[in-house]
Amino acid sequence: MFSTRNVSRAAILALAVSLAAPVGAQEITQSHLDAALDALRASPASRSYDNLLPAVAEQVKSQLILMRPDLHTQISETVDEVVLTLVPRRNDLDNDLARVWAKGFTEDELVTIATFYSSPAGQKFNQIGPTVISDAFKVAEGWANRVREELVEKTQEALKAKGVEF
Repeated sequence: MFSTRNVSRAAILALAVSLAAPVGAQEITQSHLDAALDALRASPASRSYDNLLPAVAEQVKSQLILMRPDLHTQISETVDEVVLTLVPRRNDLDNDLARVWAKGFTEDELVTIATFYSSPAGQKFNQIGPTVISDAFKVAEGWANRVREELVEKTQEALKAKGVEF
């Protein structure tokens, strides 16, 4: 069966593969990395990592509280304090992601991507794109279900014409 979750996973995998595809064996220059950072920060992809550090903090809280449940309040408060000192490390993530983008796109392509996402159409895409994509997946799922039902019906009719009963 066609599920939105499977389609989403397939779309994410396709995006990951496309981003990982090399543009050639060229050296990545600083201007290429800068263009990648601009494109990354302008695109909705960057925001998908915004909850990563809070999620890691929650995992650490859970891990430490399992070890010392009697200190749950102190652990929670301390993790919240310490995680704030790690916020600047987001730049490390952005730089690593920019390298991935720079490997997948030429500098000119990255400039085009950043320009698009900074344009009114790109900003609208950032705002409503996830809803449009979700709605499109629902339409595709509905279509697949209708076609599946039709295929079953027509196959059963064809088999019946060949003397096979269901």
